[in-house]
This record gives sequence, structure tokens and C-alpha cells, in this order.
Amino acid sequence: MKRWLTFLLALACVPAFGAEPVTVVTYAEIAVYLDRQAAARVESLNEARLSAQVSATVKQIPVRPGQTVAAGELLLALDPADYRIQVNAAQARLEAADAALDMARLRVERARRLAPQNFVSEDQLLEAETRYRQAQAEHEGARQELNGAELALERTLVKAPFAAVVTERLIGVGALASPGTPLLELVALDELEVVAGVSPELAAGLALAEQVQFESGGRIEPVEVLRVAPVITRGGRNRQARLGFVEASASLPAGSEGRIRWTDPRPALPADYLVQRDGQLGVMLLAEDSESAEFLVLPAADSGRPHLVDLPANSRLIDDGRRRVSPGQRVTIR
Repeated sequence: MKRWLTFLLALACVPAFGAEPVTVVTYAEIAVYLDRQAAARVESLNEARLSAQVSATVKQIPVRPGQTVAAGELLLALDPADYRIQVNAAQARLEAADAALDMARLRVERARRLAPQNFVSEDQLLEAETRYRQAQAEHEGARQELNGAELALERTLVKAPFAAVVTERLIGVGALASPGTPLLELVALDELEVVAGVSPELAAGLALAEQVQFESGGRIEPVEVLRVAPVITRGGRNRQARLGFVEASASLPAGSEGRIRWTDPRPALPADYLVQRDGQLGVMLLAEDSESAEFLVLPAADSGRPHLVDLPANSRLIDDGRRRVSPGQRVTIR
């Protein structure tokens, strides 16, 4: 009797004929989340090369390269003599236009009073009104001319458009500047962003990452993704990502170079689960009937490297036995 019982127990442990015994795990159980990194640097949104807007000789440059300047601080002064003359001339023309306008106004008012009494003809009234409108137009022209002269005079003083560092002086005292002549280069102290080139396959994971860090010169600062460009750069074949410092006080200086690091929130298949069948890499799954193996080809997978796979978390993967079974082969779950 004992011999029969032993035989029956042994028979129960034998898999169905032709079925390969395997173990199964879900994708959620074995998925890994990969640490990523990319080279990055801090850039200022405001890097300006200031140019002359009027023609004049450089008279004074009170700043030096490397100097920090406040918004509105004087950076360079051009000789204003010619433009002061133009302002004085325009002021004189405006005063003459004022007098002509006052005279025209008095004449048209008088003509309007006398016209009902027939002391002024209709033609004389029309002429007075026409001259008054002409005087108004000439006065406005003189006023605009003065405004233009004052603006040109104001442009002989070049001031900092924002708080910045002077990175380079491009002209010297005594040189003649004309409109478009480069004068100074500035880099803003605020409005800094971390710029990184990220490969297209990693860009989506970066955009979804919960935490991103920027490492530079031994410092590690948290940053947040501001935007990822939808286009690919020509030279690097990357997508440009721009990130901002979570705390403005923790910003590193413009020009700082380092790396951004993040954990890709998308699940990846461990490299050990990649198998090769008929010269193609893929993963061995348990078919829906739970009785056979199914091979999912992963064309972009690389041998020995984890691979991002968009599978449902409850997908059943063959674990023990994945290298033995073939697509379509009957299996039994141990």
C-alpha cells in the first residue's frame, strides 16, 4: 500500500505531458526605476550686448569688467555737446510755434465773434480757421522735434537695463561710437535657469519626475522642470530642458556647469528578463490562457541593459524557466 501511495504522489508532481514547469511574477513586482542624468549649465535669461544708439565720442566708462551694477546705474557716457545744441534749437522752435499758435487762436476767436455781425466775410473766417489748424500742426511738430532731441541727448548716457555683472568692455574712452557699435556686455544676476540637453527617449521621464537635482562644484540644489522643448536640436540631437531653482536664494552663478539627476518614474524591465528568440530580444510572458508561453518582441532593447516597457502592472512574466521555454510552448505554473 505504501508503494502505491508513493507512486501516486510522484505522479501528481509530474507536469502535464509536454508542459514546461515555470514560475511567474507580475511586472509590478520586478520593474525597476532608473536613475538618469544629463550635463547641464546655469544660464541667465538676460545676457545683453549694449550698443550705441547715437553717434558721439566715448567720454567716460565708469565701470570695469567683473563689476556688479544695479538697474539704472550709469555704464558709459558719450559726448552730449551736439545733442544739447539740438535740444536748445528745438526748444526755440517750439517757443516760436507757441507764439504763432497763440496769435492764430486770437485771430480765429475774433473772426468768429465778428462773423455774425458781417464784419468778417466767410472767406476771412475760413482763412483764420485754416491758419489756426496749421499753427496747431506746426506746434505739434515742434513739440515732437523737441522730444526727439531730448531722447537723443538722453541716449548719450548708457545705463544698466537690469541688475547685472559687466562681463566685457568692447570700446574705450575717446573712440567714436555710432548707432550699432557694441559698447558693453552684461549678464543678469537674477532670472537664472538650468539648461540641459536630454535625449528624446529620456525627455518624457524628466518631465514626469517628482524630484530633480542639479549638482555643480560639490553643491546639490533641488530644481524643477519649467519646460522641455518639443523640437530636437540639430547638432546634439537632444531636446532642450529648462529648469528653475526651487529656492531663489540657492541659485548658482550663471556659467556654473554640472549635471542634473532624476529618477525616471516610468517602470523598466530588468536586463535579466530580456531573452533572445530567433535573433530578436524580448520578454517571455504567460499567455492569457495561462497554459502557454508568449514572446513579446522589444525592437529597441539592448542586451544587458534595462528597457522601458509600457506593460500593465499585472502583466505576468515567466521568471524561472524563461530561458528554456519557446513561444507558444505549453507551460505549467509551479
